[in-house]
Amino acid sequence: MGAKAKKLKSYSVQENETLILEEPALKYNTFRVILGGNTSIEKSISGDYDLIALTREGIKKSTLKSLAAHLGISMEVMSGLLHSSHRNIQRKDEDELLDTLKTEKVLELAAFAQRGIEVIGSKGAFIEWVHSPLISLGNKTPLDFLDTTFGIQLVLKILGRLEQGVY
Repeated sequence: MGAKAKKLKSYSVQENETLILEEPALKYNTFRVILGGNTSIEKSISGDYDLIALTREGIKKSTLKSLAAHLGISMEVMSGLLHSSHRNIQRKDEDELLDTLKTEKVLELAAFAQRGIEVIGSKGAFIEWVHSPLISLGNKTPLDFLDTTFGIQLVLKILGRLEQGVY
């Protein structure tokens, strides 16, 4: 392997000499937190195959409140992002599973929130950013684009540019 060989795992040593593994599993742990933690997502998420299975199975309605809090939006706005009436969402029990399309959208939004918090630096700053008009979006807010997959991808590209320092 040459000098350009890719590191698969990295380790950091804390003061007490404990090794901490930094790998994708940590990414999925943060993802679970955004979706409400162990109370909302009972199965572990350790990769894309788990996300596919979770999408097909459905996630609980209770995940919506946690995701809405991470995006700084109300449940009415969350319902709009899912292309559903607020009343329709309210009617569901907290443990009732969302259908595949809504689940997929919720998981996309959670991945967006995770990436946004990572790039912007904190949940509070990310929420402020999501609600701020951006010149690159024609003076609309990132929130205005989160109702479609293509809109989420567009806003993720802007996050990537921010991360690289390209404004």
